[in-house]
Amino acid sequence: MISIEVHVLYDIIRLEEKLLLNELNKRGLSAKPIRAEAISINSTINAFGLIRVAGRDKVLPLSFTYQELGLGSINSFDSLYITHDKFLTLVKLIKAGVPVPKSILLLDNEEEVLSKLGVPLVIKPTDGSWGRLVALANTIREAGLIIRSYSDNVLLGQEYVRKPKRDIRVTVVGDRAVAAIYRYSDDWRTNTARGGSAAPVKIDPELEDISVKASRATGSVYSGVDVVESDRGYLILEVNGVPEFKNVQRVTGINVAGEIAEEVARLIIS
Repeated sequence: MISIEVHVLYDIIRLEEKLLLNELNKRGLSAKPIRAEAISINSTINAFGLIRVAGRDKVLPLSFTYQELGLGSINSFDSLYITHDKFLTLVKLIKAGVPVPKSILLLDNEEEVLSKLGVPLVIKPTDGSWGRLVALANTIREAGLIIRSYSDNVLLGQEYVRKPKRDIRVTVVGDRAVAAIYRYSDDWRTNTARGGSAAPVKIDPELEDISVKASRATGSVYSGVDVVESDRGYLILEVNGVPEFKNVQRVTGINVAGEIAEEVARLIIS
């Protein structure tokens, strides 16, 4: 097998990055960890960039640089631009016919428009992760107070979906939902980063179909798709283009890193 170099770009090297490096190297891709401390544009880059940093401000310039000056970016710049904006992701999902909660982009932060969603409702920045800065408002007045507590964030208002005390994280690789977990919490937010527990999910055809459609709609090679069970069936909350997957791999026993590495190798070598 021809050795092709892949730069695994990180800011903090976590278990996910270590697992990916190991699995990529197993497939002859000569994977190297590259700490994203600076971006040089003095020459071309003879490598693919596998973007594993956190934060839109780092993710986008890195992916764009490897796409334009390197051999490519995984995920692509376009897909990462979309998945790092919750509203743009929802627009793509709606276009693809994927069901999502009712949502409003608050361009001028006027609380009156939120009455269209009813209460309770969720308010969150369009860019964010791990459930940070996500607030639940039980009245329109409370929603207004929450809106005014944000500074320069562009905000998304969203209907509160009544659900079991859990949501589902589906890891999609290529055109397959390779693994999924329930994320349980006594809090209305179920992120495992906030202390929620996890259990494996048996992926049914409907869950696979909606998750793969969501990932494909954003152009992702691999993604973490957040799904909620509602009285209207499955709804997609968001698609993560730089997903953590250690809990999915631990809880399900599925080699998620290997699945991602296999897809990356297939795309690069083909």
